[in-house]
Amino acid sequence: MKKKYPFITLIFSFLLVFSVFAQNREGQELKFKGTVIDGTINKPMIGANVLVKTVTDSLLRGGVTDGQGKFEVIRPDIPQVKVEITFIGYRTVSKIHSIRESLDLGEIILVEDAKVLGEVLIEGQVPVGEMKGDTTSFNANAFKTQENAQAEDLIRKMPGITMQGGQIQAQGEAVQKILVDGREFFGNDPNIALRNLPADAIDRVEVLDQRSDQSRLTGFDDGNYTKTINIILREDRKNGQFGRVYSGYGTDDRYLAGGSLNLFNGDQRISILGLFNNVNQQNFSSQDLAGLSANAGGGRRGGGGRWGGGNNNFFVGGSGGIVATNAMGLNYSDKWGNKVNFTGSYFFNNSTNSLQQITNRETVVNEDFRQNYQENLINTVDNYNHRANARIEADLNDKNSIILTPSISFQKNNTFSDRDALTVGSDADTLSALRSVSNAETQALSISNNLTYRYKFEKPRRTFSTDINTSWSDRDQFSDLNAASNDYRRDVLDTTVQETNSMNQGFNYRVNLTFTEPLGERAIGTLGYQVANNKTRADQKTRVFNSENLPVLDTALSNEFDNKFITQRLRTGYAYNKEGWNVNLNLDYQNSRLDNEAFFPTEGVFKRDFNNVLPSANIGYRNRESGFSWRVRYRTDTDEPSVNELQNVVNNQNPLNLSVGNPNLGQSFNHNIFANISKVNLEKSRTLFLFVNYSSTSNFIGNSTFLTTQDTLINGEILLRPGGQISQPVNLDGNWRTRFFLTYGAPIPKLKMQFNTNTRLGFNRTPGMINGESNFNDNIDLGQGITLSSNISKNVDFSISTTGTYNIVNSSLQQDLNNNYYVQESNIRLYYSPNNGRLFLGNTVNHSLYKGLSEGFDQNFWLWNIEGGFRFAKNNKAELKVVIFDLLNQNNSISRTISDVAVTDVFTNVLTRYGMLTFTYIIGNFKQPENEGNSPWQRMRPTGGRTW
Repeated sequence: MKKKYPFITLIFSFLLVFSVFAQNREGQELKFKGTVIDGTINKPMIGANVLVKTVTDSLLRGGVTDGQGKFEVIRPDIPQVKVEITFIGYRTVSKIHSIRESLDLGEIILVEDAKVLGEVLIEGQVPVGEMKGDTTSFNANAFKTQENAQAEDLIRKMPGITMQGGQIQAQGEAVQKILVDGREFFGNDPNIALRNLPADAIDRVEVLDQRSDQSRLTGFDDGNYTKTINIILREDRKNGQFGRVYSGYGTDDRYLAGGSLNLFNGDQRISILGLFNNVNQQNFSSQDLAGLSANAGGGRRGGGGRWGGGNNNFFVGGSGGIVATNAMGLNYSDKWGNKVNFTGSYFFNNSTNSLQQITNRETVVNEDFRQNYQENLINTVDNYNHRANARIEADLNDKNSIILTPSISFQKNNTFSDRDALTVGSDADTLSALRSVSNAETQALSISNNLTYRYKFEKPRRTFSTDINTSWSDRDQFSDLNAASNDYRRDVLDTTVQETNSMNQGFNYRVNLTFTEPLGERAIGTLGYQVANNKTRADQKTRVFNSENLPVLDTALSNEFDNKFITQRLRTGYAYNKEGWNVNLNLDYQNSRLDNEAFFPTEGVFKRDFNNVLPSANIGYRNRESGFSWRVRYRTDTDEPSVNELQNVVNNQNPLNLSVGNPNLGQSFNHNIFANISKVNLEKSRTLFLFVNYSSTSNFIGNSTFLTTQDTLINGEILLRPGGQISQPVNLDGNWRTRFFLTYGAPIPKLKMQFNTNTRLGFNRTPGMINGESNFNDNIDLGQGITLSSNISKNVDFSISTTGTYNIVNSSLQQDLNNNYYVQESNIRLYYSPNNGRLFLGNTVNHSLYKGLSEGFDQNFWLWNIEGGFRFAKNNKAELKVVIFDLLNQNNSISRTISDVAVTDVFTNVLTRYGMLTFTYIIGNFKQPENEGNSPWQRMRPTGGRTW
């Protein structure tokens, strides 16, 4: 590590000198504002396009009018621009504007255009979006969606936004948070807002890298970002009640019921959700009857090349098997007075999952020997979750502001597992076999809170802030295990009957103190201090039943252990901004102490100290006129081992695959470099996003795996038969990964379609130990995707997409081993209505191709879902339809996981063909904004302002 410091210091010095020599020019953001009026009826026009162009008609900026006909559009800082106001069927109004003229354009009146070609009006240009600083803002009016579409249907049409394995991605990165008008909506689950807000209620969609709360309060960029989508609602949809209720029943006793109700009254917003079904819908999706992604990954720490989703707040991670779900949620948001914003959510989820899996894992031992592990698993999980959180933002006065985010969760889980497994050597001889049955009951409670406080001094940009995070957790589990394993070489049968009680408690705190000071008109400096303590206690007692059926404490499977990880960090930083340039430099010093104490079965103390220099940098440039921007981020951090990785106790829930902790583990050190380029051409509605990421880890927490070829005692007491294995976390060097992503989108005007393409290239090197030898598993993935989506009308909507990924897997221990594989995922979505949504037909066809997996795991199958029905009642609010899921009865689930020394293929049971009749009713009752009665247009003519 010491050899890297001069190189890091050189980079840091270069960036500092670069920022000092940047030119300094005061740049103030200029904004046009005004009101667009329908000259025929003297009322404001909602959704009129406001375009800012060069005098030679190159589009620079764009926006649309709100529910009161008002608009605000940034004016580029150039001498002259052309302003155009357009609306379909109305004459375009334009004006050349000089930079010396007023930015208040007053009232702009549009009159109807009598020019008609047959029965088709000449359509005006609708800008796809604009760049606002580091935010990409898309106009919802630029995208056509089907009748009664949801936000998800709208957003998936936007350039650079894709759905991968049920998870939304923007500009190649996973979206971690979705806001509604800048407010949280049911915590951090992106799917709830996307699947429960109507598309026709959305005015704009913003994609941004949201900074941390402390960074936004102080104005200093601390390098912490969250990929975020902010949904801006139309002004005329912010007062009223809207949502939907639905129910359905089908073959094989399949059922579906639920709904969403949003009660919006200006700043006060209440949302209620409900979901009850046994068709694998776990996250409030009333549209995606597929329920389960074809890919569901898994793996231990240190694995790579994994497919699958995650777990975000109220999001219940999509799992394989057949799932029955009962869930309810409540979200409340309001502005209390002029100083306090409150958002709170409660969520309940009960799910029962019946899972069947077939697993084949190939482990590389050395150049001449490989071992296969084959398993059949039946698993049933009954899970209960209660979760609640809140967010309170308060400007106490002009100088003092706070943000408070408490949360609490309670979980109860019952798990049953029936496992049948065997291990096979390179010569195809069976080494050992296992049959085990286990039950586990778990209860867990966690409480956390984060308080951010900011004080502003009289001097502008001089601030003091503190960020205090605390969390407490308590987890108790009781489990039993009945297992029998057979050593085929010696024809020996071993049996295990045991009960285990385990307890884990944790208390963590982290305190950040930050002082910012202006350094001239464009720069700011910061000085900070951070102290954190992660304290955990683990207690596991296992009792084995002897020949007299009496429980006896097994010291090899029991342990009491305390862990403390204390860090102190001194932080310094410098930020510089000018005319599109943004430079942030940080240099931290961190001291960490790992303090472990074992109480049972033996006593011992393990202490280690770490000292690290942690540089980081963020440099960005943005050209507002051309829509071109780029950013480079460099960051270092450390990662401490978890209590499970430190606890020196054997886990024998699978007697053929044991694991044990390592109290001698140290922290890992990470380097990460991220660079992205974006280009948005508003005139031609073209977008380009590119990013490159490189990261490396020293002291990577990987695994040391030992495969037995003869009887082996673990910890002097536990017998591991031939064909079994035991793994232990260890610190290793040599872990690094890199990723390249490019996406380009452009319209095809003649066909009224949008074309998007994305290219992916990734490399991941994972180090590991196998029987004392070092191994490096390299995984290279090459991916190319193409999407064509329509933008015709609400009656015709379709998309065609395909993504192919070729994976190259190499092992340093067996270089001639071929584990390369190819995955092709294709999708066709088609919706058609001949009479404005009354009658409709929908098809979704997915094709999955897997080549190069283990024997019997390659797949080539189609998943075809079809629906048809009719809508009735006023404004097509009622819908009756028939759905057939998996028409061809071919649905499958295959996954591959690449870890340090093994390649694992898993086949999981999924939902197959069924039919269902469903009824849906759309709720929609809106009123105009409360201040509408005082607007000038209601008095026929305004008393002031300028008119075009």
